[in-house]
Amino acid sequence: MIYTIKKKLQLLFKRFTYGLFKLLYGEIKEYEQVGSNSNSEIQISKIDTNHSYKIYTVFKARLYTDTIHDTAIIKNNKIISGPSFQIRNVKFEEINKNIVFSKGTPRLKKKITGNLFALLTGGGGNYNYWHWMFDVLPRIKILSNIININEIDNFLLPNLDKNFQRESLDLLGIPKKKRISSIKYRHIESEKIITTDHPYVIRNKASSEIQEIPLWIIQWLSDSLTKNISNSENIYYSKKIYIDRSDSTSNQSLMRRLINENEIKLKLEEAGFKSVRLGKISLEKQIQTFRHAETIVGLHGGGFSNLIFCRPNTKIIELKPAGAGLIYANLAEKCKLNYKVISKKPEKFNQNNQLGFIRVGIDELTNEL
Repeated sequence: MIYTIKKKLQLLFKRFTYGLFKLLYGEIKEYEQVGSNSNSEIQISKIDTNHSYKIYTVFKARLYTDTIHDTAIIKNNKIISGPSFQIRNVKFEEINKNIVFSKGTPRLKKKITGNLFALLTGGGGNYNYWHWMFDVLPRIKILSNIININEIDNFLLPNLDKNFQRESLDLLGIPKKKRISSIKYRHIESEKIITTDHPYVIRNKASSEIQEIPLWIIQWLSDSLTKNISNSENIYYSKKIYIDRSDSTSNQSLMRRLINENEIKLKLEEAGFKSVRLGKISLEKQIQTFRHAETIVGLHGGGFSNLIFCRPNTKIIELKPAGAGLIYANLAEKCKLNYKVISKKPEKFNQNNQLGFIRVGIDELTNEL
């Protein structure tokens, strides 16, 4: 009874809030199709880096995001298609599905000085290392084809809470004073809002395209994130590493485990491997660890994004649930690595074979070392 009353009160409060903000900022009922007219305040630039990308510039506009599924670029109380997006079931849906049509923009608007480059990509970029590296950062390279990045006044990023987010921006030379988190700034007005197409979701088939990362992204990330790291000649890095995910707190990590991990770690230690918890070391040390390794063993997960920093012919042994996909196999192939995989059907928490607890035979692992 109390729970039902509480839910009804929450619903009434939400409706009141949505209505209040619609009165404050106006109700949004229409969208404008980019390219449908000669509006000089909405510009599109096209570039080609083996893939064709669009860069959108909208003058005197505002941006609203729910930080997970929807982002709307709004001008004259119309959503601008193209730079706006709405994600449902890992696909970009039509503009009329955008949440702003039903809920409005229920956050206080913050007006900022100067232009704004939005690198939003959906919820994955908020906390996930892979999506931050491959969905968010490459947009900087896309934009740099038509404008000097130093001319950007404000960078609107999915989140800035994680060390790897701040450290990667440091390595790319993005000043701290120019960084804005969409978690804190969900509704922004700017004289000029700039966005780009998604770096690798070209055909709106994210589930398959995530396994086909364009080579230019790999090369740019590797070159850009390594050129400013310190000299490591006097620092020893193990040539054999095991990626220990026991410190990971993500939901997927909690549901993807090695049942016999202690046994595996003991065997690897006997073979000269060092266990590394990537979440406990800086991004620069992660880069150096992968650059100096000759053999890397680990359970399928975001830490393998660092394969882009490996030297050619580095041996990679990925342990994974049977349906976890070929993301890292394809990444390793493009990086010219010696990739091996041990794939097992999950014994517990089997979710489409992508998550779950797996058991890897010691003899099977030893044969791959």
